[in-house]
This record gives sequence, structure tokens and C-alpha cells, in this order.
Amino acid sequence: MKTFRALVMATLATGVLFVDPVAARADDPHVLPVDPSTYDSLTVTGPAFGALGGDPATAGCGSAAPDSVPNGEPIIVKIGTAAPFTVGQISAATWKNPPVTDPSWRLTFQGLMWTKSLARRAAQDDQQESLAALVAQAVQFHQADPDPGTNASGWDEGTALRRLESENCLYSLTQSADLIPGMAADAAVILGKRYYGPPNAPVHNHGLMANLALVRAGDLLGKTAWKNTAVKRMTAEAPLAFSKAGLSFEQASGYQGVNANLWGQAADVLAQTSGTQTAAATLRQAVNKAWTAFAWETEPDGKIVQIGDSEESTGRAAPRNTARTLRDDQTGTIIGRWSWSDPRTSYYTIRYGPTRRAHGHEDRAGGVTWTTLGTRVLVGPGKYTYDKNSAWYTWQIGPASHNVAVPNGGAVKSGKTAKVKSSKIQSSAHAWTITDDIYNTPHTRSVNVSRDAHRIQISDLFTKSTLWRQNWHLAPGWTLVSGKVNGTTLTFKHTSGRRLTVTTTGRVSGIVKGKTNPIQGWHFPAFGSRTQSIDLVIRSNNRKATVTTFTVK
Repeated sequence: MKTFRALVMATLATGVLFVDPVAARADDPHVLPVDPSTYDSLTVTGPAFGALGGDPATAGCGSAAPDSVPNGEPIIVKIGTAAPFTVGQISAATWKNPPVTDPSWRLTFQGLMWTKSLARRAAQDDQQESLAALVAQAVQFHQADPDPGTNASGWDEGTALRRLESENCLYSLTQSADLIPGMAADAAVILGKRYYGPPNAPVHNHGLMANLALVRAGDLLGKTAWKNTAVKRMTAEAPLAFSKAGLSFEQASGYQGVNANLWGQAADVLAQTSGTQTAAATLRQAVNKAWTAFAWETEPDGKIVQIGDSEESTGRAAPRNTARTLRDDQTGTIIGRWSWSDPRTSYYTIRYGPTRRAHGHEDRAGGVTWTTLGTRVLVGPGKYTYDKNSAWYTWQIGPASHNVAVPNGGAVKSGKTAKVKSSKIQSSAHAWTITDDIYNTPHTRSVNVSRDAHRIQISDLFTKSTLWRQNWHLAPGWTLVSGKVNGTTLTFKHTSGRRLTVTTTGRVSGIVKGKTNPIQGWHFPAFGSRTQSIDLVIRSNNRKATVTTFTVK
């Protein structure tokens, strides 16, 4: 019987993995489907620091593929809706310039992330030929597409760190020395100037993921210097990861839980490293506060509020907390609620503060969300794509998809911020006033939320402008009952049976649902998924403040 290394070397020598490979067809029942991974879904991959020795449960590979992996036969993989490919039959040109432009697809493909679930399943089923094929494919990637010294061809820090994670998985399962040169090449990227973290970039989940991958690889290969560098970085960066209130600086509720989870893993590493136990204890306190902040970002329905790049994902159970408001000037976040247990309670958020960064959207001019009586009313758009060349991305992050006001012809001015001017917190009502010059002109927004009236009232005034527009983004499920363009009153009904009345001192200038040119009237409950929803546009009627009121019964 051939040794595992002999299987790998034989595969590499032939240039093909299997005899008589079949053409990859999308309708082939043997095609193994893989979902294209989003950046945040790749950050939690099961045990981060499993034992060496081939145990699939502790190899850090994540979940096993649901279907068995062909052993001694062609392995055909399909990522998302793109055309399938055959393992071992990928050309150098394809590695360097994949046929799909979507960055999440490329991250999954060039980062070899698709190998992890297959490798874990093959190991569980003791399919040594399948494992050898996957290892050979990882080795062949580096032969076909070596590091150009730039971010091109899958050699940016984000792809390199994911590839190292994948190689960590494969090495843990197989101990194949053939993987080591590739692992060293990927480690060099995130040990060098392409590292996404200080001093070249702010603290970010990419940098932390890279350090966790280096720790794992260092342990597997006995590369003490890799681990020492990663530990040193994490120790220095930990105090900069969250605000004093526990919120991530990445400006997205979808990344709050991601960062809390990752920094919890970092605390585990520091706790197990000589000389960093004190830093680990301090970090654990910060992580606990981060999880509490994540609970604040959890709506009464148990899913997170969609702020920035986020999905309607499961939130965090309510802490033992009687507080009704959270205000964090460092991140520009206000959250209000009247109960931690009543699913019918009113819940709202207001965004302000520093310039947009990381996974944030252009909602800082007092952008709001609002839920009451168990029904979401005003929502953020969510996260549809990371493709910055897509019109969907432009709309997703821009002010038109958020609950903000924009002066006529206004454009976001770099470096401008928003701040809280005043607030009044009463037992049954909360009032906030936000001022900004984000559009290079003075703007005041007042937000008043009434618990008992199930109402939110928002006032906007641009003192040096003659015309401005309020954008309102209703949650899916609301349909128009009465009212029209140029009117001042609209009525909507919800699938839950609730009724929404919208009144304004301005004039309704748009009621749009599911428009694609230009894009307007959409909501993104999950990455890559879109559903039609109603967008309202209200224009100012005179130079006085435009006051719009939403009431649910």
C-alpha cells in the first residue's frame, strides 16, 4: 500500500489527480456544492487550536461536508452558482485570474477555503486518496501561482490568511511536509507589510484572524517566531479593539459578534502563553463587555439590528440589565429599549460620530432604525455584496438606502463628523438631537421615540439649504394601503396585521419598491439575498424643519 506522501507525490507527478477525469457539469449528482463564504462567516471555523494527529474534530477545519468525498475518483466542486471545477484540473491562468469577479467567490476559491469541509469529511471517512488529492491541490496552487509580492492573483492579506487557515487544517489532518513551503509563503504575507493591522492599518478582524492563523501554524510546524510575532501583536492591539462601551470600531452589528468571538480566542492564546496572562485577563473583561454590547444590538425578535454590513442573524441573549439606553460617542452609537424580555417593546438605534470605515455605511447623519409592537418598521439595508464595482454595493453603503436626510445635490464630505447636541431620557419617551456637517452644510436632526404611543418622530433642518430629502427604508412586509406622491399622509399594513401611519410636514416625492435602474426599494436579509421593500422619499416643503412621524397600531 502506498504511503500518504507517495499518494501526494504521485498525484503531483502526473499533473492530474485521477485517471480519466470527467468533465465538471453543474447537474452532475457527484458535484460537491460549497457556499461562497462571506468575510465574517470565515472567521469562526471550529476549534481554533486543535491537537495535531489527524482527528477531524480538533483539526480546525470547521464543519464536515454533508456528502462523502469521492475516493480515487474525480472530486468536482461547485462554489455558489458558478461553474463547477475538478480538483487537480485547475490551470495556472485560472488560479491567477479566476472566471468569477465576485470577491467572496474569489476569496473562497483562491483561499482554498472550499478544501476544509471536504478534508474533514474525507478524514472522517478515512479516505486517504481524497485527502492526498486535496493536499496535492494546495501544493499545486503555490506552484502555479507563486507570490508576486503584491496583492494580485490571490496574494492579498485576506486571501493569504484564509489559505493558511486551510493549510493548517490539511496539515493537522495529514502532517504532509509538502504543505510546508506553501504555508511559509502565506505566513510571509501576513508577517510582512501586507498585514492588515498597526502600524499600516487600524485594528481589524483581518489582522486578528491572521495572528490566530500564525499561532496555529507556528504550533503545528514548530515555528516559534511566527507565534511570538502574533502574540506580541495581539497583546498590543487588544486594548484598541473595542470602545469603552464594548462596541467594535468596524461600524457594523454583523461584525460585533465576529470580533467578540475572535478576541475571545485571542484571550485563550494569551492565557496559555508565558508572560501574557495579565493581558489575557484584561482582554477577557473587554470581550465580556463586547458580548453585552452585542446583546444591545439584538432586537426584541432575537435577531440583530442591521447596522452596516450585517445580516438578519441570531443575536445574543439579554444580559441581566435594567438600563434603557446605551450611548457610545467613540463609535457613534445610540441604542434605546424599554424591556429586555418583552418581544413587543419599542427598540431603536441612532448613528452618528466618526467618519465611515471598515464595514460601516453612510448612516452617520443621525440614521435610525425602529421596531415596535413586535414588528420592524425602519431598518438598515443589510449586506448584499462586497463587490465594490457593483451598483448594488454602491447603493448598499450609500445614504439613499438608509434612514437619513440629504440636502439637494449633497455629497459626503471627507473628514466630517456628527455629534450629540442634547438628549432627554424620560420613563416613556427618549429624545435626541444630532448635529453634523457631513454634507458640508449645517444639519440638525431631532429624534423623539414614544414608548406608549408606539411612535417615532424625526425632524430635519439644513439651515443653509433650500431643499433636502428624507430617505426612509421600510422593513419587508409593509404594503401601501393609502396615500400617494405629493401627499402628506401614508398608511401601510404589515403581514403581522399591524398598521403604520406616516405623516409629514414635507411632501412625499417617492414611494418605490423593487426598482433596479436606478436601484431603490430593496432589503438584504442575508448575504447575496435580496427582497423587495418600500423606500420612501420625502422632500422639504419650505425652509422650516421637515417633521415626519411614524405611528404603529
